[in-house]
Formats: sequence, structure tokens, C-alpha cells
Amino acid sequence: MPQERRHHHHQAHAPGQGAHSSSSSSRKQRALETMVIFRRSLIYQTKEFFQNSTLHGVRYIAESGRPIGEKFMWFCFTSIGAVTALVIIMSLWEKFQTNPTITGLDTDFHNQNVVFPTTVVCPEAAFDQEKAYAAVYKSMANYDDAQAQLYTPFLELITSLSFETIRDAKMLAQSIPKDQLEENTIRQWAFEAHISCESTFVSCKYRDEEIQCCDHFEPIYTEHGFCYAFNSRFKSTATEDVRTGAPHDLYETDKKWALFFVPNSTSRIFIFSNEEYFGSDFNAQIDWSESQLVEVRISKKNTYTTDDARQLSIGQRKCIFSDEVKLNYFPDAYTFSSCMKQCRMNKAIKLCKCNPPFYKPIANVPMCMVKDFDCLDEFKANITNIKDCLQCELSCSKTVFNIDKLIKIVDRPESTGVLVEFLTWPIIRYKREVLFGWVDLLVSFGGIASLFLGFSLLSGVEIIYYFTLRACCMVYKNRQELYEIEERIQKEPPPAIDLKLSLRSHSRQQVGATPSSAVLQVKPAMEASQGTQFRKTDKDYSSFAKNLYRTPKVLPDHGYNSTNQKNPWTTYDHSQYMP
Repeated sequence: MPQERRHHHHQAHAPGQGAHSSSSSSRKQRALETMVIFRRSLIYQTKEFFQNSTLHGVRYIAESGRPIGEKFMWFCFTSIGAVTALVIIMSLWEKFQTNPTITGLDTDFHNQNVVFPTTVVCPEAAFDQEKAYAAVYKSMANYDDAQAQLYTPFLELITSLSFETIRDAKMLAQSIPKDQLEENTIRQWAFEAHISCESTFVSCKYRDEEIQCCDHFEPIYTEHGFCYAFNSRFKSTATEDVRTGAPHDLYETDKKWALFFVPNSTSRIFIFSNEEYFGSDFNAQIDWSESQLVEVRISKKNTYTTDDARQLSIGQRKCIFSDEVKLNYFPDAYTFSSCMKQCRMNKAIKLCKCNPPFYKPIANVPMCMVKDFDCLDEFKANITNIKDCLQCELSCSKTVFNIDKLIKIVDRPESTGVLVEFLTWPIIRYKREVLFGWVDLLVSFGGIASLFLGFSLLSGVEIIYYFTLRACCMVYKNRQELYEIEERIQKEPPPAIDLKLSLRSHSRQQVGATPSSAVLQVKPAMEASQGTQFRKTDKDYSSFAKNLYRTPKVLPDHGYNSTNQKNPWTTYDHSQYMP
């Protein structure tokens, strides 16, 4: 009994399964038929487009009755025009992508005041030996003189810590107990031993007036070690980098546009714009040693970019506006040096999971300790590789100070120091503006396409219309007629190709049948009217010659017989559907 029930159950479900499979096959068959007639509709719309298109020379390619040679000639002309237009358009696009801006002199400009450049003095020995020994003696050495002598070189080295000296610092730290070393961060130990401002400078003058050096030179701790900066954007403390106040200005009426100072020991001197952040991107312009007088004459070159350049991408204009990109660690304003420094910080944090002590301290990111020095030393080439920071572009407003004259005098021990002075009052400013914008690109594209092809934006809309909306509508509105046309074309053999130069329809005409093509064979008028008089009594011979070769005007019917009232889909000349 269970077997019989299962048998009846299978029999009951068998008709349902058959119906399901038949409906699936019918859907596939219908989809295939739809694709076939859609192809036929596309072929028809292609012929319609070629015959009615406004593009130059296109309608002669598909016009019925034209000789093959003439069609090929127009195809060559149209192809040459299209290729030429494409080549010129590509060259214009490349120009728009690579060189859309131009830089020139800004004539309508006069400086009333000028921000003096940041001047950084980095002593060769950035430590104070007495301070370093005292700090070690009271903390690390636990008042043990021998251990203090042993640990002091480590503190002296970290005042000039960089990626180049980090291996030496690791070796010097091996003799120090770990728990005592980790009482403070590396940055805090460096601030315990750094050289004081009073020990760095002897005297200073600004605008030919005596100033207190330590009121204007701020300490900074960077990849160059401990330095003192005049007119810097920030100053360093043991726990953070702090923004400084308003920068020092110069006025055209000042007695002297100069800064003069006397270092106390051998130093490297850097001169750059107040907009930038000091770091390893800068190289020293002056190496000063004792008993030298160095006079530096500088000039200022400022380049700014007009706001209309914002329509271009960063890659096109090759610069970034100060408010366009906000950096995580330097959010005040974008500069190239701050972007490069943040890039190095990000790589160090990613690879070693800590921030090196000579970089700006960051909240929620631990500062590197001695145990992390091995990692920093291993990846220092990767961290300092500028190829990984290609996203950093120059600032759109950039100031550069060039050294026009450098004088070193070594035979005057009674007169030593460094003089940084403007050679002339800055009166030159450069302006970068758009030379080739989006509107210019559109006008150029339209002019080239119209010149060579007669193409416009509406021509593009027309192409989309013919091959999408119009082709789909024909499939759904004239589906039955397309079925019949497809069947007839499959049954009929392809027409013979006539290579003669006579104007003749490419469809084969049967005897006694009305020509289905819109273009008939041209016959002279006298052949069509046998027995008519050749010349009349009038003297108008020109009209006679014209009448002799006049052909009756025939309007194109695109395969329809206008005199016949039959269904146009059944009387259509199917030969023009052949691809």
C-alpha cells in the first residue's frame, strides 16, 4: 500500500512538473525571439539614422542605389574626419589635464608690510653638559657619580635625536635600567638636557634695534634636534607643540630690513617662509662657525592662485588651497611641509605603533620609548621615503626666500655674527590663473566636432534616441510585423552585389514589378517620351538641353509603395534590411 500511494503521489505531481518545464522553455523561446526582432529593429533604425542624420556625409553611405565605390568614398571621407577630430580632441584633453594654468607677474601689487622669514639656529652641540649630568645624577643614577657619568651621554645624544642617530641612542640606553629609563618619556628626558637660549646666543638685533634674543627665539624640537627659531609658527615643550603669537613684520619705512645675531657656538642656520613647518624637508643654507661674519642678502618670491582655479582638480593645477585639505595633526592651514611631516608620522605610527619623540605629540598615540628604537631603525628608510607621500602637493599660496648674495668674512674676529637682510624691498608677486578651463574645453570640443563632422550635443541625443527609445518602441508596437519581416528575409536569398557605376537599386527587381527602391535608374527624357519633338520653335536652347537629361523627381518611400493601400509591413522591400 505505501508503494501504491507513492506511485499515485508521483502521478499527481507529474502534470505540474511538465507544465513548469514547458512554461520555462516558452519564456526562453520568447526571450530569444525578442532578441532576434530587436536585432532587426536595430538594423532598421541604423538605416533610418544614416538616411536622416545631420552628420556630414553619413547619409550617402547607406543611401539605396548608390554605387559601392561612391559609398566607400564617403565612408573614407567620414572616417578621416572622425579620426582627425578624435586626435585633436585627445590632444586638447591632454593639455587640459596637464597644463591648464599659467603663471605670470601680478602688476597690480605693492607690499606695505612683509613677514620676516623664519630663521632657525641649530647648535652643533644641542645639549648642556651640566644640566644633563644633574638630571641623570638625581634620577637615573640615584646620586651615584659613576653611574651618572655612564648615563649622561644618552641624554646628550637624544637632544639631537633623529633617524640617523637612533641606533646609537639604542646602544647607549642598554646600560640604563629599564624601570629608571621609563620614569619619563624620551622627549621629557631631552628637555631635561637641552642647551638653554642664553647659552646659544650672545646678542641680537632686529630692524637695527637691540632685542632680547630669548624673547624672540623659541625652542623647537624636530628631526634636526633642538633648535631655536625666530618668527616660527610653533614652539616646543616637553608635552606638546604650541602655536606662537603674531609673526614679526617689516615695514618699508624701517631703518633696516634685517635680523642680526651672534651665536655662541658652531651652528647650522635655516631660512624659510613663516607659513611652513620646520622638519627634515629643509636643508641648512648657512654653516656658521666661530669667528665668522656671514652676510646673507635674500629676496622674496610669492606665488598665489586665483579662486577660479578651484574648478580644476588638485592633479591638474598641481597645488592645494590652504582650506581645501584639512590635515589631522596640523589642522590650522595646509602647507607642503606639514603634509610631508604628517605623512612620515603616519608611516611611523603604522609600522611601529608609536610616535617618534621628535615629532609633535599626538593624543591617544603613545610616544616611542627605547624599546621601539629597533623598529624605527629598521623602517627608517621606509618612513623617510618621499615616494610614499606623493599625495602632498605644493600650497597654492607659496612664499620662497632665495639667497641672492652670501658673504663670509673670516679675518675679522672682533666682528662676528650672522646678518639676514632683504636685498631690495619685495615688489614682485606671481599669479597663477586658469588658462584652459571647462568652458574653454567644451567650446574647443564643439568647434572641432562641428568642423570635421557637423556634430553637436543634439546629434548625440539623436544617436541615443534612435538606438534605444525608438528601437525598443518598434519592438513592442510592431512586433508582429517584425516577425513577418524576419521570416521573409530568412527565406529569401541575399541579393547580388552590383559593382557597376550606374545608379541602380541594389534590390533585384522582378519582371513587371514596380521598383521598390527609392532611387530609379536614370533615363534621358527623350527615351521616356518616344516620338516627341526634339526641338521647338523657340530659341531657348539651354532649356532644351536641360529637358534632355531631366529625370522625374522621385520621393523616397523607404521600401513602401505609396500607390498601394496594402499593409506597409507586408509590402516592404526586405533587401534593405540586409546588413
